[in-house]
Amino acid sequence: MDTNNNLQPTVKTVKEVMSIEKNSADKKILLCVSPNYSMFMLDEEISNLKKGESDFTKDVDWRPAIPLGILYLAGTLRKKGISVEILDLHRSFYECRVSGYFMKRNLDDFFRDFFTNYLIENDFDIVGISSLFNVSFTAVARMTKHIRDLSKNTKIILGGHFPSNEYRTIFKNEDIDCDYIILGEGEELLVWLIENLENKDIRQQVEEHPHIVDKFSYEKIQKNYNTVTSLDNLAEPAYGILPHLEEYITGSLHAQRMGSQLFNDVRSAELYTSRGCPLKCTFCASWKVHGRKVRYHSNDYLFKHIDDLVNRFDINQLIIEDDMFNIKKDRVIELCKGIYDKYGDRFSIEFPNGLAGWLLTEEVIYWLKKAGMKTITVAVESGSPYVQKHILKKNLKLPKMVEVVEMLKSFDINTRAFFIVGFIGETLEQMEESIRFALKLDVDWTEIKVLTPLAGSEMYELAIERGLLDAENEDFSEHVYGRSCLNTPEFTAEQVKIVQYDGNIRANFLNNRALRTGDYLQAERTFKGLVGNYPNHLFAQWGLWQALLGLKKHGEASKVLENIQNLCTADSKNVNLIKKYNLELQVNLNPSLVGASS
Repeated sequence: MDTNNNLQPTVKTVKEVMSIEKNSADKKILLCVSPNYSMFMLDEEISNLKKGESDFTKDVDWRPAIPLGILYLAGTLRKKGISVEILDLHRSFYECRVSGYFMKRNLDDFFRDFFTNYLIENDFDIVGISSLFNVSFTAVARMTKHIRDLSKNTKIILGGHFPSNEYRTIFKNEDIDCDYIILGEGEELLVWLIENLENKDIRQQVEEHPHIVDKFSYEKIQKNYNTVTSLDNLAEPAYGILPHLEEYITGSLHAQRMGSQLFNDVRSAELYTSRGCPLKCTFCASWKVHGRKVRYHSNDYLFKHIDDLVNRFDINQLIIEDDMFNIKKDRVIELCKGIYDKYGDRFSIEFPNGLAGWLLTEEVIYWLKKAGMKTITVAVESGSPYVQKHILKKNLKLPKMVEVVEMLKSFDINTRAFFIVGFIGETLEQMEESIRFALKLDVDWTEIKVLTPLAGSEMYELAIERGLLDAENEDFSEHVYGRSCLNTPEFTAEQVKIVQYDGNIRANFLNNRALRTGDYLQAERTFKGLVGNYPNHLFAQWGLWQALLGLKKHGEASKVLENIQNLCTADSKNVNLIKKYNLELQVNLNPSLVGASS
C-alpha cells in the first residue's frame, strides 16, 4: 500500500471491518475496459517506443474505439437508477503511447497512475471489467490484483468474449481474482446481480443461475451464454457519461479508421442495429456471446437513438458494429431509405466488421451510398477456394467477390478487403494464393491479418487438440493478437509473419490503387495519415513521395525524399527493403550498410 495515500486505505479498512451494506442505488460502481493486448505486448510496445521503432505493416492496431458494450451496460444500469462510472484503460494506454509518457516511464507507472490511483480516489464497491479476447488475459489479471490489493471486499465482475468462453480457466488461475463472471450479453444480468448482491442466499442464487458463475459454482454445472431476446428493451448506450467523449467523437487521438481519414470534420458514433451471426467461420468466437440467431433493433428505436446522437453530439458519421448488417436485403434498403429521407447527406457510414459481400446487389449498394456509405470493407478472409470450403468453412464464391468489387467501383465507393493468413491446415502456397487474389481484387486497401486462435472458436479448439497451443498455459502468454503464434507441419510462425508483411507491401504500397490510377489526392491523404502515425515507415514515406510527385508538389516531395534518405542512413534494413522491392529512389544506398543489421 502506498504510504503517501494512507487516508483512503484507512477508510477502506473501516468499511471492510464494519461490512457496511448499501443498496444498489448507493453503491459506487466502475465499468472498466481492459487494455486489448497482453502484458507482453504492452511491455514490448513501450520498448519499441523508446527505441523509436514503429511499422504499420508489422504493428498491431492500438487505436481506441468507443467502448460500445460498456456504454450499453452503463445505459441499462442508469435506466434502473444505478449510478456508474466508466474507465477505458485501453484508451489511456494509447494516449500515453502517443503523448510521450512512456519515454521516461514503464508499465508499472502506467497502472499506478491511471488505474490504482483512480481506484484509491474513488473507493468503488463494484468493479466490472470487460475483456475482449484471450490476448488481454494477463492485463485483466494485473487489474484484478490492483483491485484486490486495495480491498478484499470490492466485488470484481468480469464479462466479454474471453471470460464468457473461458470462465473455468479464469477461476482456476491463481493470477486472476474475480468474484463473478457474466456469460454472454450482460445488460440485464448485470442489473440482476447488482440488485441481489446483498442477498444472504446469493451464492445459491448464482449457482442456480444459467448465465452467471462464481468461484464456488464454476465446476458444479455447465453454464452457457445469454442473449437478449428483445434489443429494443435495452436502454440506449450512455454516451453522455463517457470520459473524453469529444476525443472519441472527433478522432483527435487518431481513433478514426482508414476510411475516415479521407474525410474532414468527422464526428462519429458507434451503434448496433443487430446482434448475432448465423455463419460458422472457424476463426470466429463472436457467436459464443451474441449467438447464431440474428436479432434486430426496430427502425423506430434506431431513429430515436440516431436523433439523440445528432441533437446532443452533432454526429455526422455512423460506425455500425453489426457482425451481419446486410443479411436481410429489404431491411437494409428500408433503413437506408429512412436515413436518407430523414437526414439527407448528413452522414458518412462505415462498417468496421465488414459486410457480407456475396449479398451485395446494385440496389443495396445504391441505397447504402445514398444513406452515406463512402467506404466499405468486404470480408473475404481467404483467396483460396480450398481454404474457403475446407478450412475457413465460409465457402465464399470468389468470382462473385470480383463482381461485387467491380460494382462498388462503379459507384465510386472506397473499397477495402479483409484477409487472414495462417489458418491451421493452410499451406504457404495457399497463403500466396490469397495475396494474389487480393491483388486481383484491386481494392483501395487490403487488411491482411494473421490468425490468432480466439477462445471459443473452432480454430482454438483445433489448436489445442493438435498440440499447437498448450492447454495448460493458463496465462495465454503465447496468444499474441495479430501475430502468428502457431508452428504447424505446413508453416512456422516466422514464415507467416513474412507472408503477412510481404502481402501488405505488395497490395497496399507497391500496387496501391490510388497511385496506379492517378488519384494522387486520395493517395496523399492516405499516406500522410500513415506517416503521421508511423514516421519511420519506409513504404508510407515512399507512397507519400509518389503521391506528391503526381500532384507536382516537388518541394514537399523533396522533403519526403530527405526523410527516406535519413531512414536509410539510420537503419540498413531500409536499404535492404529498397533493394528487395526494387524501389526507384534518388537516394544514396551506401553498400557498406547492406547486411549490417538483420
